[in-house]
Amino acid sequence: MKRTSIVVLAFVAASLALANAKPAHRGHDELLVAAMSAPSTVSYTGVVQVVRIGNSASQAAVYRVEHRAPDLTRRTYTSPSSLLGDSLVSNGDLSFSIDPKRRRIVEMRSDAVEETVALSANLALLRENYDVVSKGNETYAGRRAVDLVLMNKHTRRPTMLVRIDRDSDIVLDKEEFGADGSLVSELRFEEIRYATAIPQSDFALPKTYSLVRGPAFAEPSENLTSVVRSAGFSAREPRALADGFSPIEGNLVQMRGIVTLHVLYSDGIRTVSLFENAKASTLDVARLNPRDLQVGGHDAEYAEDGPAALLAWNDGALYYTLVGELDLPEFERLAASIEKP
Repeated sequence: MKRTSIVVLAFVAASLALANAKPAHRGHDELLVAAMSAPSTVSYTGVVQVVRIGNSASQAAVYRVEHRAPDLTRRTYTSPSSLLGDSLVSNGDLSFSIDPKRRRIVEMRSDAVEETVALSANLALLRENYDVVSKGNETYAGRRAVDLVLMNKHTRRPTMLVRIDRDSDIVLDKEEFGADGSLVSELRFEEIRYATAIPQSDFALPKTYSLVRGPAFAEPSENLTSVVRSAGFSAREPRALADGFSPIEGNLVQMRGIVTLHVLYSDGIRTVSLFENAKASTLDVARLNPRDLQVGGHDAEYAEDGPAALLAWNDGALYYTLVGELDLPEFERLAASIEKP
């Protein structure tokens, strides 16, 4: 997507020779900006551990990663056993999920499967809504690191803690916190190596596997008025957003033949997506153990998955789904503000 890519919650930096030439004393904002842009200039390999903590269930995964700057990445899962051997190859804004058990490749937009230590953020909104606070220095994954906390100006609570490699600007560890201050996810390097040359063949797709195309996404646009007009139905906008959030971009998505309007909102770090369509979709959230509630007098389903949550309902005319990093009260206020004209 066009945002400086949410979560888009940066891996990595230049070669060690260039890293050693960086200024000895950089401000917190300057270091954060360097971390966001670092993936485009540095290649690396390593092992990453992912933990997502939910109220009803938690998930963990481990994968080996290879990244060749500026935009080639391969993740190969070693844990849990259900994902063992599965891999994901990202090339620019496209990702290819490789399933050796079914001998198939699923093509999708990268943001649909975003899971990286990289710090993804909209810099202008981040500076407007967050204070960057230093928590000191330490040695992490064998590297000299500086710890920075991103403090939400509206709630005065920490939203994220990042440990950034002082020499390479890699984000070695990223912790995210819920509205109540509890840890909801962590992505961290268990080990990392900088590589000057990773062969193109490491990112090759199996030639004998079948290719399946995922949902069709139109190119995201910052002209939301134009996107809404092209939806083919009278889309509705929320009249009140969570503190600090602004509309970033929108696009149209084809999901199982249903045209769906997607609008992305962000406060600089956290994101929330609003999906609207005029036909009933086959949303299946059973694996998330959803619970029933009411939105504006209409039946709704709410589910959580680690740091993200989902709220789905219809008002008799349109079908809505909110997905993002908000808590239930914030979701309910946002949903209640979407009313019939």
